[in-house]
Amino acid sequence: MKNFTLIILLSLAVRAEAANMARVIEVRDDATIVVDRNGIRANVRLAGVVITDIVSARNLLRWTIGTSWVMVEGDAVAGVYRSPDALFVNRELVLRGYARATSPDTEAHRPMAVTYLGQLDLGPRDRVTNDVVQSAPAPRTSKSTSPRSRASRRRAK
Repeated sequence: MKNFTLIILLSLAVRAEAANMARVIEVRDDATIVVDRNGIRANVRLAGVVITDIVSARNLLRWTIGTSWVMVEGDAVAGVYRSPDALFVNRELVLRGYARATSPDTEAHRPMAVTYLGQLDLGPRDRVTNDVVQSAPAPRTSKSTSPRSRASRRRAK
């Protein structure tokens, strides 16, 4: 009986998690898609962007999420993530220059990748210690001005 209860609880948790997933049926225009959530069709407008290149934005939407599964954050106006690689479609339009960001979440200069589990910092890392690299080391020069190197150069001549 314990196992049965556990299975029911897990299935309810998975069902609640999958509630944001939807199938893209069509790309209506440059910033609106039609999705199917459990048999219910809904229009979803991409949040945080103002389209600047209508034709290219529509083509990008058709190419990236044409009939794929997406995770929708919101209802009528939403952030859209392609499944399974979590491509943030709203930000992709901004990165490619087809839209202008109107929200800090969709700005192109932010080095963040949003995944289903949270956010990852994609900043530069030091390979050995996995610490954030603060600055690059100064380049070494071939000629040294120390007294020891001058003396060794004199002996070499």
